[in-house]
Amino acid sequence: MLKQYVIVPKSLRMSPGKIASQVAHATFMALEKENKPLIKKWKRGGMCVIILECKSVQQLRDTEKYLNYWDVINHLYIDEGMTEIFPMTPTALATGILDDDKQWMFSRFKMYGHHRFK
Repeated sequence: MLKQYVIVPKSLRMSPGKIASQVAHATFMALEKENKPLIKKWKRGGMCVIILECKSVQQLRDTEKYLNYWDVINHLYIDEGMTEIFPMTPTALATGILDDDKQWMFSRFKMYGHHRFK
């Protein structure tokens, strides 16, 4: 099954709305780099997007380097800092569309879980 993965650093403690917008930005930018026939196939298959969490911005940057090493299409979204986040902070990393043969790369990540705000 074709899937797109998006990784969000838990350490930023973004609000649910901010997370949604960052995921949308990163997803769109990664798909801009993707093969158009593959996008059509992915759409026909249900457009599966998996949201994962990492611990820190550094882990997000390290994951981007890892994906680049394996020639995986990706986009690291950098926030402009207009609302909740400091300017130039990486907030989400999205892949292109992946077939089963590259999905093993994401087995060390957990699905993004909700955290409570104080």
